[in-house]
Amino acid sequence: MTYRLAFALVIVATPAFAFDPTGVPQCDALLKRYEACSGQLPPRQVHAAQKELLDGAMGIRAAATDPSKRADLERYCADRFEQMKRESDIKACMSKP
Repeated sequence: MTYRLAFALVIVATPAFAFDPTGVPQCDALLKRYEACSGQLPPRQVHAAQKELLDGAMGIRAAATDPSKRADLERYCADRFEQMKRESDIKACMSKP
């Protein structure tokens, strides 16, 4: 029983998923880095970060099918990535090349 509990805690505390590409390179770069860095957040924030990652990827994927929104998505993701490099709790990780 202790083994199962320890295994469950590892799964909950570790981002263990890979998002599907959105088709927008700027957004894919942001989401990939955010996924890689979210494990460095305090444990109480990891779940919220994972939810944000999945929700964001779904929204971007849905909007990316509309050519009139693509330029806005590209700009939004590039701007958000730069903002996270400067201002987020994981800015050091987000800023890595």
